Amino acid sequence: MRPFRLVEREISADCREILVEGELDLAVAGQLRQVLEGSDSDCVQILVSLANCDFIDSTGIAVVVQAHHQFAEEGRRVVLYAPTSQVLRVLSVTGLTANGLVFESAAEALESE
Repeated sequence: MRPFRLVEREISADCREILVEGELDLAVAGQLRQVLEGSDSDCVQILVSLANCDFIDSTGIAVVVQAHHQFAEEGRRVVLYAPTSQVLRVLSVTGLTANGLVFESAAEALESE
């Protein structure tokens, strides 16, 4: 199991990417919350890569859903992409794959704007 880590990258002036590595759970979900809450208001879209996320629990899901709702109220967007099979299974069970929050790739997420 790889250690938890967040890597931020600027895609464009109004789009950032956050790469999640390791397990996104109660112990570390606050770190993702801080990164999302600290995003510049000029950033209208945040892509969260789950390609290297080994596990997500309800706390991690809650952080993502709260950010999704908050950003939507502000006319901005948070989306997830490339979840591992284990994470995709959890996201599917919770219904998040059916609401336009989860995409197979960053390109697909960007095209869906």
